[in-house]
Amino acid sequence: MEFDLPIPSPEDGDRAIEIFDRIVEGSEAGYHRLSICLKTDKGGALGGISYTQHHDGADDVLTIDPGAAVFFCHLLAIGISSDARACTFVMRTIPPVGEEIVYGWNVEDGDPKPLNRAEVFDVYCHNPITGELIAPPSGVEYQDAPVIHF
Repeated sequence: MEFDLPIPSPEDGDRAIEIFDRIVEGSEAGYHRLSICLKTDKGGALGGISYTQHHDGADDVLTIDPGAAVFFCHLLAIGISSDARACTFVMRTIPPVGEEIVYGWNVEDGDPKPLNRAEVFDVYCHNPITGELIAPPSGVEYQDAPVIHF
C-alpha cells in the first residue's frame, strides 16, 4: 500500500535534528537502535537507525549511517509537526557490559515527552501495526526516558 507522507516545515526539520542530536549526544558507549512509529491522516510509517558509540582514548567515536540519520530525522520532523496524529520513538541500547536498556518518548503537541518504564514496556511489547502483544525479550531493563525537549 502506498501513501504520501506530509512534508514537514523547515522549522520542524530543525527541531527534529536538534532532538536527534540530543539523543545521540546523551548516548553512552554501546550499540543503539532508535525506532520510530508515526501515524498521520495519510497513513503511517516505521523507521529506525542503528549506530554505535565507543570511547577511543579521550575521544568518543560515533559510527552512524548519514542516510539513515536523514531518514529518521525526516520521520521525526513529520512526527513533531501538526500533521501527525501519533508519534512514538524508542531507544534500545546494548552496552559493552550489562543488560540491554530500553526507553522512549511519545510526541505530544510537537514535543517529545519521556515515557516511564511501564509505558516503555507497553510500547515495546506491542506490534505497532497490529497492536498484538509481543513477548518481552529477556535480559532487558526498561527505564524512564531522559528529558530531551526544549
